Formats: sequence, structure tokens, C-alpha cells
Amino acid sequence: MRQPATLPARSPVAGLRRRRLSFVEVLAQSVSALAPSAAMVAVPALVLVPAGAATPWVLLAATALLVGVGWCLTQFARRMAAVGGLYSYTAKGLGPAGALVAGWALVIGYASVGVSALAGAGAYLGSLLGLAPTPLTSALLAALLGLAAVAATLRGIALSARLALGLEVVSIALVVAVLTALVVLERGTGAVNEVTTATPGPGGLAVGAVLAVAGFMGFESASTLGVEARRPLVAVPRAVLWTPVVAGVLFLAAGAAQVLLLRTAPADVLDSAVPVGRLADLQGLGVLSGLLDAGIVASFFACVTGSVNALGRVLFSMGRERVLPAAAGRTSRRFGTPWVALLSVLPLVAGVPVVLLAAGVAPRTVLAGSLTVSAMGYLLAYVLACAAMPRFLRRIGELTPGPLVGGVLAAVLGSLVLLGAVLLGGAVVAVFVVLWLGGPLLWLFWRLRDPDRLAGGGVYDSATTGSVLAPPGGGGGGRPRGGGAAGPARGRAPPPAGGPPPP
Repeated sequence: MRQPATLPARSPVAGLRRRRLSFVEVLAQSVSALAPSAAMVAVPALVLVPAGAATPWVLLAATALLVGVGWCLTQFARRMAAVGGLYSYTAKGLGPAGALVAGWALVIGYASVGVSALAGAGAYLGSLLGLAPTPLTSALLAALLGLAAVAATLRGIALSARLALGLEVVSIALVVAVLTALVVLERGTGAVNEVTTATPGPGGLAVGAVLAVAGFMGFESASTLGVEARRPLVAVPRAVLWTPVVAGVLFLAAGAAQVLLLRTAPADVLDSAVPVGRLADLQGLGVLSGLLDAGIVASFFACVTGSVNALGRVLFSMGRERVLPAAAGRTSRRFGTPWVALLSVLPLVAGVPVVLLAAGVAPRTVLAGSLTVSAMGYLLAYVLACAAMPRFLRRIGELTPGPLVGGVLAAVLGSLVLLGAVLLGGAVVAVFVVLWLGGPLLWLFWRLRDPDRLAGGGVYDSATTGSVLAPPGGGGGGRPRGGGAAGPARGRAPPPAGGPPPP
């Protein structure tokens, strides 16, 4: 058999453990990064402050937007198995400039949501242990959880993903049980909290929308497992699409319950870092309240690991493309994980919340602020990926009216939410812009110094001679080793590794 000239001998993402993760494990990545049970408890209470009586409608609008974004992303996920997720997708539609702008925004999103989750995990763990919420206690708990999360990601995804998914299922059941019990016990005898009944202005709606969208952040992180999934062109699109659908239903139910419960709650409950836990304590649900805290700690911790997993793989992809130091593209021979990239994010994801909490910043403030920063990062990446999708399909000759309209609509609506976040975010916007400028500056640096280095942006897994040709004595033909490699769908021949899709 003659060796095809177009197939490389080695995949551009070699070193990762290819075709090992089942659909359940791929789904677990999106679920753990989103942390639905923690978001069910934390996000509606945060949205309620600016959005008031419109909170359920804001949550519904956020659900519709993110489901639309998820559908747009499936158009990429059905055709290519990427490590960089949205970064790699955007490269195929908008080129290297768009890829680095979106990719760096995604890096900020993953890192910031990790900061937020660590602050939340520390707050709930302190409540669970009955510790006074002093700055030192909060900082120490966040530091321990951060180290544990990075250690878990270094050992691989499979075990931690299944564990995270199991913990999320239990945690969601606990949240539903606590909220149901609180609704049943609620008598409405207290004074009405004006925050919950206020009619929000445009500014309140915009801030509420940003916080609501932040609750979904991370649902797309399964797209970073395209190389490691067994059936990436099937598993990744399903995980990316159905995670925001199910999460949206859960958020709407939790939001409606919390609007009812916080309507007559004491004023200090809404200001608490753990409002649902405080309500459970006031109603005498001691054991159930403790279990809820344990479940939320587990959910926040899973969010940290999921975010770090995805963040490490985006940096790994940039390292393999040499737009970041090549060391970022190294993998562990024992665990098949991008260990250099994962360790490099530890000072940011764990160090920032530890410093802020030790300085006396309230966990709720760290949670809300970092969520807003992450939302702007994710939204920018989502907008660019949705805009890139029709151009990508057009390049490979598969553009139809549906994806064209869907991509434009999702990009426009996402841009409106992002604009609201920028106009009303205050000092948080400045923080985001300063961090995000690293992406455009990185592109400008390589554009001036070595333009050819940008040409290979968006590397993804491709078929190799070893995965297509049977080894000597292997019997010839048959199923490719490792489950094969993914290229564009529908029988189209895979393009050269890291190059643009065929016209």
C-alpha cells in the first residue's frame, strides 16, 4: 500500500492521550466547568440585585442566547477535533488576528471563573466547617482548594471528570431539595424586600444579563477535548449543545424560587455570601443546610478543575503553534496532560483570590467581580466564534441559510450584552481591557517579527500515517488504531495539520 503524501507522520497535538474519553467524560468537562449546582445557588441572587423583578426574564434571555451560541459552536465541533476550543474554531473563520483576540479573551474567561469559583468554594467550605469568615481563614481555604484543583488536573481528566459529574448530580439534587423545602416552609410574613420587587432600568437589566450569562460560562469547554474524546465529532457537539439547555432549565427554576424566598427575607440574607444557606439555617434545616454547603463546595471545586483543564489546553494549543513559548506545548509522558501549561496558571487562578481575600475583600465581592470579568472574556470569544462560523462553512463549501442567520443573530445579540457589560462595568472593565490587551499585542508582535508563525493558527488533530495504515502484521485495513483522527465531516479528506480547511 502506498503511503498518502498528504498525511503527516505525527499529529500536531501528539502527546495528549488520544481517543480515551467517553461521552460521559466529555460531558462531565462541560458540566464541571459550568458548575450548575453552584450557579443555581449563587447566580440568581447576584442577578436579583440589579435586575429585581425582571430576574426570571433575564435568566430566560440568557438561556436563549447561550443555547444559540452552543448551536453555532456545534457547526465547528462536527467537523474538526480541536484542543484550543473556540480559539481554534475562530482561527478557521477569522484567521490568526481573530483567533488571538478570541483566544486571549477565552484565557481570561477561564482564569477569572476559576478565581470566582475558588472564592465561592472557600466561602461555602468555611460555612460548612463553622469557621468565622476572617480574611486569613478565607485565604487559606482558597489556597488549599486551588492547590488541590491543579494537582487533580495534572493527573488527567477521566477520573476527575466522572467524579465531578457524580458530585454535580448529587449537588443538584440537594439544591432542589433545599429550595423545595424552603418554598414549602415560606409563609411570606416578613416585610417585602424592595430589591426583589423593583422595576429595573436599562442599566440594571444590562448588569443582570451579564451576570446571568456568567452563570453559563464554561459550557463550551468540552470543545477542548476534541483530541482526547473517543468520538469527538459526536460527543463534543452533544455536550456543547445540551449542557446550556439543561442548565437553563435549572437556573430558571432556581431563580423563580429565590425571587419568592428572598422577597420577604431579612435584608442581611441577600447581602450574605451564602444566601440560600442562610435561609436554610433560619428555617431550621440544619442537616440539609450542611449537606447543601458540602454539595456547593464540591461544585465550585469541580468548576475550578474544569476551568483549569480547559485553560491549560488552550495554552497548550498556543504553545504548539509557537505563539507562546514552546514549553507550553509539553505533555506529561505518564498522564498525557499539558503539565507546563497547567502549572503556569496556578499563580493566577489560585494566587489572585488568595491575595484579595487576605487583603480583606469580601468573598461575595471577589465572586461577583471575577464573574463579570470572566463574562466579558467569554462573551467576546463567543461573539467572534459565532461570527467566524459562517465564514468557516463558506470556505469548506457547506454554508446554508440556517447557519448564516444563526451565526449573525448570535453574534449580534452577544455583542449587545457585551456592550452593556463594557458601558456599565466600571473599574472591572478596565481590569478586563488591561488583561485582554495581551492577545492583540501578541498578534502584533508576531505579525512584525515572524508573520509565518501566525499562519499555522488553530491546530487540530488530523489523521496520521500510523492511524490510517495498518502496522506490519496488523492484518491490513480494519479500524484505525486509536479510533482514527478527525478531519472535516461528511467524508471530506482531512486538510494538512494546522492548515486551513479545504475550499
